[in-house]
Amino acid sequence: MKQFSNLYIFCFSSALVLVVAAALSFTALSLEGKQKENIEIERQQNILAALGVQATKADVFNKFEQYIKNGIVINPNGSVEGEITKDIEMNLLGFLKRQNESPADERLLLLYRAEKDGKSYVVIPMRGAGLWGPIWGNVALESSDMNTVCGVTFDHAGETPGLGAEINTREFQSHFASKKLFDVSGKFVSIKVEKPGTYTKNDHTVDGISGGTITSKALEAMIYNSLEPYQTYFSQHKSN
Repeated sequence: MKQFSNLYIFCFSSALVLVVAAALSFTALSLEGKQKENIEIERQQNILAALGVQATKADVFNKFEQYIKNGIVINPNGSVEGEITKDIEMNLLGFLKRQNESPADERLLLLYRAEKDGKSYVVIPMRGAGLWGPIWGNVALESSDMNTVCGVTFDHAGETPGLGAEINTREFQSHFASKKLFDVSGKFVSIKVEKPGTYTKNDHTVDGISGGTITSKALEAMIYNSLEPYQTYFSQHKSN
């Protein structure tokens, strides 16, 4: 059997590592554009779904342009700071996380303005902490009262399958349609996700997930904490 020197083995191993590293780098770079496109497709699909508009990969960009009029950044006083940039959109969850951790008087808020069937809506992206990792979603509200929920979407990083992971099912999300954020006195009360068996039907509660109580309460907290800072904007822009 031919013997190789230590130097030969070291050089050969180093060259092999460099070749593999170069191949992996090339693959990652070549897929980067596709990965960004998939992120954008999913983001737009979820925003549209909150409005009740289903979109495929083939038509999502056209439908987003059709229904979503613009995206804006709002300061804590309810004033518009500017438009939502592509940089924010491509790292949306990171942006929301940073804002959630910022002092209330420095926090920037995101909102999409939309129109569907002759009615105006706003769609607000949300992020929170679930049982095993981040949870996130969108809530669409009727612009006329900035109070009535049109629809929602939720998703998660690692909630328990069959339990907390059920937050991303249409069946659970459908419970939020027509719910209200403010009570009859105008107080912001958000939407409570109640434990199954204790649910009392009203404008501000939905039935929780059986066996997923912790995730359900985390979702409730996300909705409250995400929407409460918009109260000034809501009061300034509702039409009734």
